[in-house]
Amino acid sequence: MDYSLRPGVKLHIIPTNQFKTTQIVVNLTTKHEKKSSTYRSLLANVLELASMKYPDQNKIAKQMAYLYGARFGTDLEKYGQVHCFRYMLRLPNERYIDADQSLVVAGFDFLKEIIFNPLKNGDQFNKALFIREKNNMIADFKSIKEDRQTYALQQLVDLYFNNEQATPSYGQLDELKKITNQSLTRYHQKMLAEDQVDIFVLGNVDKEVIITKASELRFMERTGENLKLFYQQALKDEVLVKTEQANLTQAKYNLAYHFDVNQQSDEKYAAIVFNALLGATPLSKLFVNVREKASLAYYASSNYSPTNQLLTIQTGIDNTNLVKAKKIILQQITDIQAGKFSDLELNSVKKYLVNTFEASLDSPRAILNKAILNALLGRNANQLEWIKKVKDVTKIDVINIAKKLNLQATFLLAGEPDGKN
Repeated sequence: MDYSLRPGVKLHIIPTNQFKTTQIVVNLTTKHEKKSSTYRSLLANVLELASMKYPDQNKIAKQMAYLYGARFGTDLEKYGQVHCFRYMLRLPNERYIDADQSLVVAGFDFLKEIIFNPLKNGDQFNKALFIREKNNMIADFKSIKEDRQTYALQQLVDLYFNNEQATPSYGQLDELKKITNQSLTRYHQKMLAEDQVDIFVLGNVDKEVIITKASELRFMERTGENLKLFYQQALKDEVLVKTEQANLTQAKYNLAYHFDVNQQSDEKYAAIVFNALLGATPLSKLFVNVREKASLAYYASSNYSPTNQLLTIQTGIDNTNLVKAKKIILQQITDIQAGKFSDLELNSVKKYLVNTFEASLDSPRAILNKAILNALLGRNANQLEWIKKVKDVTKIDVINIAKKLNLQATFLLAGEPDGKN
């Protein structure tokens, strides 16, 4: 059930008796940019920890206990060309406990306080809180290089896009260093005033109570920019190759492919099945043939991002096996393009996808994530249709979609055999 509370502010109620909790998500969406995503990442840390009424984590924890073990947090997500900032609250459903108050009403009151009354000294965020969280975030950025897998993937993405599309949801260190308390406070006000707002409530709830309480959140009317979700990148004339040396024995070899799939057609289901067959499941060719049978990789997987036409392959390989591993990795794609996979393999990955999808319907967070994406896309997805379309994907469909892959970039993080992981 969708309601327009004000221009640019929508409420989405997802009624269900499936869970004994009520989930509330306030999702703020804007265009994804390097500068703004960094501001939003720092804000997520600052706003989660304190408000004027709840000036420290201990006070927030006590309020969560008062609400019968509620859970609160913030989150960030990037979809193609848009960036989402989320306030998330999970409450026990008052129908199942002997509460002396309406937990939904109290939950919305808590969110109203957190969103609109952050902890401030005068007209800026609390100085100690701002300094601490900015320093913590700088330290987190500097530690990324020690997480070799994350670092290698980000290097590949930077190489492939070479623009703001490469910026992760949490922003970039060079932008973080420029942020002042004053500029962060200004950006928070801008975010609340201008972002597209979608409020989601999942659970066994009273519709009229939800509409009333959601309307009390002080989001004013906004015109909103015309947000474009999907990003399309032109094909490069040649494959970009980058190699770095590090003190490790397990090399990271990653590949980026341009994957031009028509999201308005059934091609998108063939792409999902292809990715599952290639490397996104324990039944995939990369997992079975490269990791298990040939023992050439510590890990080998693929990931498909439909919002920016990118398919990546990530592998961890012993330095001594690099040449052999590279060959067999590329062979998996060639084999699929040539139809060298059995009906049993195809049917197994489709069954795995359907089972995983059906299992996700038992997760409130997964249901909400689907609802948020559908709201951004302006569509109402049919669960039964998704299952049917995946089941209907044929071998020819997979072969044809596999031929749309175009290798665009590779990144190798290699080291000496006597190095350390």
